[in-house]
Amino acid sequence: MLINFSFGNYCSFRDTKSLQMEAGQIKEHSDSVIERDGFRLLPVAVLYGANSSGKTNVIKAFGTFKRVLNNNVRLNPDESIAYEPFLLDEKSAEAPTTFEIQLLLEDTVYRYGFEYTRKTIEGEWLFERKIAPGAKEHYLFRREKQDFSISAPYFPEGKGKESATTENRLFLSLVAQLNGQTSQKLIKNVKCCNVISGLDEDGYGHVTLKMLEEHLKGRDDAVKLFKKLDLGFTNIEVKEREVPEEITEQLSGFPFMVQEPVGDYKVMEVVTTHHVYGADGAVIGQTTFRANDKESNGTNKIIKLSGPIFKTLMGGNVLFVDELDAKLHPMLTRAIVRLFMDKETNPHGAQLVFTTHDTHLLDTKYLRRDQIWFTEKDATEASDLYSLLDFKVRNDRDIENDYINGRYGAIPFIR
Repeated sequence: MLINFSFGNYCSFRDTKSLQMEAGQIKEHSDSVIERDGFRLLPVAVLYGANSSGKTNVIKAFGTFKRVLNNNVRLNPDESIAYEPFLLDEKSAEAPTTFEIQLLLEDTVYRYGFEYTRKTIEGEWLFERKIAPGAKEHYLFRREKQDFSISAPYFPEGKGKESATTENRLFLSLVAQLNGQTSQKLIKNVKCCNVISGLDEDGYGHVTLKMLEEHLKGRDDAVKLFKKLDLGFTNIEVKEREVPEEITEQLSGFPFMVQEPVGDYKVMEVVTTHHVYGADGAVIGQTTFRANDKESNGTNKIIKLSGPIFKTLMGGNVLFVDELDAKLHPMLTRAIVRLFMDKETNPHGAQLVFTTHDTHLLDTKYLRRDQIWFTEKDATEASDLYSLLDFKVRNDRDIENDYINGRYGAIPFIR
């Protein structure tokens, strides 16, 4: 479970900022708080801000952290690391980017981070604290460039592997590749944290297709959600169809792209079932639609989102979504939020972090004040990240109206 994620000198963020998932000492929606091993964690965090204020870069920061951690070990010694520093400052453009994550895993709190430039890991560290009375945080390893300090009693899997670590590779990734159990556990957990865009369903549609076609865990819950949202169809399934003839003809002109006869390929697609009505309004039959052709953009989006959403809920993982509300009615967005806020539909403590412009959620009927975050740029065009909890706000305040009127910042300044 995610406790905290910090990042600095990344894209529009010059200074280090933290997205904190620990619940504050407030009473609203206390039944939605995830309680584990003495921690009180939030199931949802939502980011508001003007266009180009940095909302997307918060989501993108976690995606880059995950990508570097997963792929870095495959770099050749002369290859570059994914490096996007703040470019509007003469010092930051060459300074290290910093990432740090704090996770609760199996009765232990891990704090792992690294800082790097285009070619060099400048620093890397891993600390842990057992959940036990009197337990204190201690380091497993620390690194400054190629100078390593490894705790023999707490991180024996890392001993002797320092010399195999090039200056552009992460030590944790290398040790995991060499079968280090703690390292593998941490990286596996980060891999389960998914980052998707609400503007491009094609990037995750295959997850939903597999869930629906193979009747995996989450399918029945997804169908219940579709019925609850009254999307208009009575059934949903995945069917095969042959590659259209016009596509076959096009591909036949590029034999180097096709290893087998094109006619042997199949296309998987979502098919929805609808009632057919007689003149008196009674149901007289059924018909099927190819969802991509006949269903609305919003319906197609909620269908495709269902795979990542229910996979996250079933696994108790973390899902980051940029522009969750794109193409969706506010009530549909609210229904997705409720899935994570309700312990009946979120029994494993999954977490959702998303950006939105849907101000209808700015209401303590739906979210706690510590779940609402804002991004705003200062006079030097550097992004800031701050919580509604930083303001003194009474429970009876109209938060949505206050936000639109600029009380919390993070809105467009239109001259």
